[in-house]
Amino acid sequence: IKWSSGMLLKGDIGAITPEQANLLQKSYDSNERMINLVNDLLNVSRIEEGRFGYHFENIELSGIIKIILETARPMKEKSGVDIVVDEKITKLKICADKEKLLLALQNLVDNAIKYTPNGGRIEIRATEQKNDFLSISIRDSGVGVPKKDLPRLFSKFFRASNVMLMQTDGTGLGLFIVKSIIEKHGGKIEVSSEEGKGTEFTLTLPTVCRVEE
Repeated sequence: IKWSSGMLLKGDIGAITPEQANLLQKSYDSNERMINLVNDLLNVSRIEEGRFGYHFENIELSGIIKIILETARPMKEKSGVDIVVDEKITKLKICADKEKLLLALQNLVDNAIKYTPNGGRIEIRATEQKNDFLSISIRDSGVGVPKKDLPRLFSKFFRASNVMLMQTDGTGLGLFIVKSIIEKHGGKIEVSSEEGKGTEFTLTLPTVCRVEE
């Protein structure tokens, strides 16, 4: 469905009218939401059944950050949000499963863009710590999370009350998946937020591979 509607939207098999393009775009977007929902449900199922396989190795954060910025570019340009990356973060190494950590960080950055108003700012920073751990923070100037919702933020199918008023789509599974990935790395994730002023997620992750796969 995605392939077919994508070809039609690009005009690969002939010109279409603005009305047809509008209807096709709605179908395409709806299909994307279904793909995301299915992927999230499959990932949660694999996590709970212990089938979400990991391969830990020492990697440079620069590669992951580059992919995140490239993937987020269309969404970023559409929303008018500025993303600032601390130069130091790209020079650091970490022990991680590259694909799983990319999934977690991409989820956090996508959420930050989605819930930050036009002209807002997102900062990605890293702080070196002792005992072979470092912290990565993703801070935005977005809508924030109501205080009453913070304790349940990483629960399955939970979405903050103010976010539900803004976005009708969303599975409520993304942060559950993120937390599971970070903890499997032997790390932890924390959140601080104030409604109307923004949110900051802080991930503490090992720099040396000592986690059993």
